[in-house]
Amino acid sequence: MITISTYKVTPYLAEGNRLPNPDINNGTEWLREAINAIYNRNKERLREAGVQTNLFHNHDEQKTDPITRYPLIQYQKRAGGYFAMGINDGSRALTELFIDPKPGMPINDWLQIAVKKVEDTAYETALHGNKITYTLTNWLPFNSENYKRYRQMSAVSEKINFLEQMLLAHLLKDFVHFLKLEIDPALVQLSITDIDSFTRPCVQMRVNKHIHDFQPFTVSFSTNLLLPPHICLGNGKVFGFGLTEPAPQPA
Repeated sequence: MITISTYKVTPYLAEGNRLPNPDINNGTEWLREAINAIYNRNKERLREAGVQTNLFHNHDEQKTDPITRYPLIQYQKRAGGYFAMGINDGSRALTELFIDPKPGMPINDWLQIAVKKVEDTAYETALHGNKITYTLTNWLPFNSENYKRYRQMSAVSEKINFLEQMLLAHLLKDFVHFLKLEIDPALVQLSITDIDSFTRPCVQMRVNKHIHDFQPFTVSFSTNLLLPPHICLGNGKVFGFGLTEPAPQPA
């Protein structure tokens, strides 16, 4: 069972200002920084409440080294606006952080935010008798080595097969593994059923203070693994890349 809490975050900007870096980190870098500003003001209170505070930034707070894991707090841009989503311990962390949200929470001299909880739900992630179709938006599947391999492929069937391998690894070796879900990997079935393009322009993501280009894809895939809505997969999950949602059903 997975517990998810989601908060809609609405920015209010001082006159003449815009949200920064709209073309980097999926346009959600400001959202992570805003949430972390609130976290820093409440760090001691959160620790006293037993919250695992490094979930907000995924760095070891003693050594400042990155922590390798599936991010349990994600900063997302969806059709309805901007959202901070917490999973399991991340759900508890956000709930404690926003235990008494104010109508306008000042972040700096040009930005205030309003925060409203829109979801607090438990989902079962398990194998399903039938395959379910999902959409995966702005998925960044490759590291530099895998991207070189992909660039050498000419057949569409070869590319699709390679992308399916990447997606299956993101589901099983990342999402399922780090959340310690009791899923038998050998029983998981997955196939990509549609893809928007093989040649979209790269998007930019900041990694360790450097800007890198990543090849994005938006795909539909079917799997017998029941997934919660709005989890993210692939590179840049914390910024809302690879947003997974149940595919719309035909009328």
